[in-house]
Amino acid sequence: MLVRALAALRGAQFLLWLTVLPLRALPDRHTGIIVGGYIAAALFAAAMFTVGMRRRTLSPRWIAADVALAVVYAVVVSRSYPPADAASITNWVIPPLCGVTVTAAIYGARFRTAAVGVVVASWLAGAWPALGTPHGQELISNTTMMTVFAGVAGLTGRLLLQAAQAADSATARAVAAEHQAARAGERAEQALEFHDSVQLTLDTIAAGRYSAERNQWLAQREADYLRVLTTSRKNGDRAELATSLARMIRNHPAQELMRRGVESRIDVLPSGLPPDVVEALTKGAREALNNVVKYAQTDEVCVTAAATEGGGVRVAVIDQGIGFDTEAQPPGLGTTLSIKRIAALGGEAVVVSAPGEGTTVELTWNS
Repeated sequence: MLVRALAALRGAQFLLWLTVLPLRALPDRHTGIIVGGYIAAALFAAAMFTVGMRRRTLSPRWIAADVALAVVYAVVVSRSYPPADAASITNWVIPPLCGVTVTAAIYGARFRTAAVGVVVASWLAGAWPALGTPHGQELISNTTMMTVFAGVAGLTGRLLLQAAQAADSATARAVAAEHQAARAGERAEQALEFHDSVQLTLDTIAAGRYSAERNQWLAQREADYLRVLTTSRKNGDRAELATSLARMIRNHPAQELMRRGVESRIDVLPSGLPPDVVEALTKGAREALNNVVKYAQTDEVCVTAAATEGGGVRVAVIDQGIGFDTEAQPPGLGTTLSIKRIAALGGEAVVVSAPGEGTTVELTWNS
């Protein structure tokens, strides 16, 4: 905000001379210095504030260069005018010099006072011959204006910057608190999930109700489930799709109906996916597992999920069953509904199969 305001101020200060120019002719001597200095100073100011607005601040190097250039044209251009015009509005350096002192007072850091003093002293050195002319009083008034504006701008700018820093700190604290609350909620949800599922399985194993082979299968199922919940998220962010898929895979009948259960390979997935996308991908994967149980005649099936470029996801159900001819045998109702569901959300469903080569159902959604 400050950089934009200072850029607008400096632009208005340079434009002011263009409105005065038609009323007062340029001096016959040193016209090139006067006009050339104006163009150079305006171009430098445009470059400095363009960079400043991109970076949202003005660096000390730019401020130092701005002050150094102002010192040059305050002396050289002011001396190029006749003494009677050196301190009048005819001299274009007066408004920009005021802008330089204001900018230095705000962004000059510990050198702000020295920077303002150097600019004001240079102005006095350049326009001093005007003191013995009818416009001599303007030399004093312009000097006072530059000094007072710089003081007020420095104080106001410091207060605004402090307020902005305080607002940034408050925002950072609020974001951290929100993230901490989200993590706490996620831990509570995981604890509940563990209590309602994994702990029950462990209690069942501990009670000795099943055979060693059955207990091994139960333990492997829960281990796969926990692995997905703990490794499929990035920077602790909740991965809704990974949780939904893990829960679906754990509770699917294929876990018990197929001798080897369901293998899962779920990588780190993006968080914040739309709920309807999570639902469509989960239901699509579940329908594909249903078809494996019904038709594939295999004990080998794997569900994979991975992120795609651009923040999307790809979920695939791959079996090593008997396969089928996709051209001769169109998809069933369940698969058709799954395809339509994800397609309606901007995604895509592809079924790849051939007799004796298994089947792959791939669901893709890109943000």
